[in-house]
Amino acid sequence: MKPRTKLQVEVWNLHKELSNPKEQEPHVISKHEFYYTTHYKNLVCMECNHSWRPEQVWQEQVIGVKCPSCNKKLKKISTENGGMASRYITYSVVQVVERFQVVRYFSCWKHMYKNKIPQYSFNSLFEEWKDWDKNKKVIVGRTKGWTGDGFNSTDYEIRYVNNSGWRGDPYAAFVSDYNCPGAEFLPIFKMYGLAKHKHDCDYRILIDRIEKSPKIETLLKSRQNELLEFSLYKDSRHNTYWDSIKIVIRNKYKIKDAGIWYDYLDLLRYFKKDLRNAVYVCPKNLKLEHDRLMKKKREILRLEEQERNRLQIIKRQQKLEKAIVDYVERWKNFFELEFKKRNISISVLKSIDEFKEEGDELKHCVYTNEYYLKKESLILSAKVDGKRAETIELKLPELKIEQSRGLKNKATKHHDQIIDLVNKNLEKIRKIVIKTKPTSKEKSAA
Repeated sequence: MKPRTKLQVEVWNLHKELSNPKEQEPHVISKHEFYYTTHYKNLVCMECNHSWRPEQVWQEQVIGVKCPSCNKKLKKISTENGGMASRYITYSVVQVVERFQVVRYFSCWKHMYKNKIPQYSFNSLFEEWKDWDKNKKVIVGRTKGWTGDGFNSTDYEIRYVNNSGWRGDPYAAFVSDYNCPGAEFLPIFKMYGLAKHKHDCDYRILIDRIEKSPKIETLLKSRQNELLEFSLYKDSRHNTYWDSIKIVIRNKYKIKDAGIWYDYLDLLRYFKKDLRNAVYVCPKNLKLEHDRLMKKKREILRLEEQERNRLQIIKRQQKLEKAIVDYVERWKNFFELEFKKRNISISVLKSIDEFKEEGDELKHCVYTNEYYLKKESLILSAKVDGKRAETIELKLPELKIEQSRGLKNKATKHHDQIIDLVNKNLEKIRKIVIKTKPTSKEKSAA
């Protein structure tokens, strides 16, 4: 959008006076990782295009290689379009322009080809201009997009002014890969020593957080860059383990993997170890100690799971034993029922073992879904020529057939005959229902 307010006009005019920081390009190029590609059994350096055949290709591809010609450490890259590949990194240039703290963002594309030296192209992305006295910021840059480095090739314009709408800053989540040397800061940030400590944390995020948290300032000044980066970009466990971090700083212990170290402290807390003891907090071999405690905790969790499973088995067994007694007591008066017609016979399932046999043979859920616990359903088994054919659920006291299912819940060719045989004998079942119905005195006693 076009600059409208006095602040926007001022920022826009100052932006037009800025020069392109080409002196930073050699530094940015040196930050690009080096790569190699494979061509059949040969390796090709994408830096100097030297080609050679290593002794163990599979191992070289896993651990990386060093070019015997230019002596640069290389990482594997897959090539497209007949040997061409592109990679990019983003970087920031931090300046002071009059009363504004300015952070400018750029991208550097590295284009690599077989039989050619790498080529580099530089693109400007956006700038954040912030007046810290008035706590107002303006963003000048290209529009966010889905192409290349995430920005469309539009002209620079005023893209965002804080407190100018409900949408929020669309550039807030952007993080650069590297900071260029020679960063300039306003006098209000002098006490933090931002320019003295080498790191690659995005200065926009760092300045915002360091104003709000003295702990972030301490991590910066103690040169605990891994913890600093982790605290800015990942999670806030530095607040939970701040006492341990102070021990680390006091003992000048350098943490190379903050994620592993925090997980290690989680393990120490699990085992109720002293998190203020340097012996625990600053191990000589972090990974070894982390893996040892992880193995120990995994074994404890395995035993706990084993114990839970044992108790569940006991509980299920007790429940099953009670269900066996209750089932027999509830339906014993129906156990003598049996209906026959030609080769079809129907009888009540007399035990929970019979429920299991019925479910296993017909491959349905009469046992697994515990139909034997249903107090208002009489479960019958229909057999044809002595083999289980269908399982019938009869609803009481309505004497309504809820379902009759055969193998894999499908109806058999005898289904209609089975239903008809049950319906013709409902009166026999009704008499037993009436006979076993509890009297009013029995109900009140219960």
